[in-house]
Amino acid sequence: MEELYYQLITEYYHQTITERDLTILQEWVASNPAHETEFREVILILDASKLYYKIPVNQENNWAKITAYINQNKQPVKRKFPFAKLAMAASLILIIGFGLNHYKTHKSNPQNQLTEITNPYGQQSSFILPDSSIVYLNAGSKLKYPKHFAAHKRLVILEGEAFFDVKHKTTQPFIIQTGKVSTTVLGTSFNVKAFPKESHIAVTVKTGKVGVVFKEKNHAAVTSFLLPDQQLQIDTKTGKTNKNEINAEAICDWRNYRMVFYNASLKEITSTIARTYKLDIELEDPAMAAIKVTTSFNKTPIDQMLKTLAILTGSHYTKSNNTIIFYK
Repeated sequence: MEELYYQLITEYYHQTITERDLTILQEWVASNPAHETEFREVILILDASKLYYKIPVNQENNWAKITAYINQNKQPVKRKFPFAKLAMAASLILIIGFGLNHYKTHKSNPQNQLTEITNPYGQQSSFILPDSSIVYLNAGSKLKYPKHFAAHKRLVILEGEAFFDVKHKTTQPFIIQTGKVSTTVLGTSFNVKAFPKESHIAVTVKTGKVGVVFKEKNHAAVTSFLLPDQQLQIDTKTGKTNKNEINAEAICDWRNYRMVFYNASLKEITSTIARTYKLDIELEDPAMAAIKVTTSFNKTPIDQMLKTLAILTGSHYTKSNNTIIFYK
């Protein structure tokens, strides 16, 4: 599906679509049965956002407008659209809400007691959740999850970075809470990077269709969609988002100690290296933190990584035991 139609469906859903664009959307849906299926799939994705935001939408009335147009422009076709079938698109919703708390721990109920996996600097881990989903947890990261998931949802709390290969369960969405970010998944594989001390959040999709709803307090929701090999970056300070075409396999290969950075700040790169190899890396001049670098390391020796960064940023560094200081 072209980006245009994602945008039109989103506007249609939120009742902001113009009459001209509604006609374009109606013609597109009516032109191919596959388009009608895609339309319904995207509506399902957007519907999931209502778990967190009360968006006043009369879906029955809206869908009636579309189906009426379809019936006028093609022969009636008896076609069933069971939710389970539509959800096989492995859609994902990322809902970013500032100041929202969606997770509450009830200590009185043993079923809700959390298991906590914490990786110190220099250590990665992988494990299987109660629903058979697989998690790869990066160094300096923490994941909390219940011993038994609730019947209607699978909720975990992430601090840091993790790659998820989520077991598909249509009626039991998988929810990842990362501070100000809540991610709801039916079943797909993707990477979330959200370290508490960093102002940027990155979501990288390896497989599946992804819908992203950005909701900042007192502002209207902003929706975009991600497909495999796309990444969404969010600046939590400014609220700005940036979507890029990337190599998801490379981005997610940190599990094999491969690091790939696309226009990343020197601060982000040094923080990543510090977590991975249990180092203390400092920048003598705070202005150096914003220097942008594109590079990659594949199990590269630490000294070689430091030399490469010094060359790319026009800086120097000193090393004393596990402490590295970059300076101009």
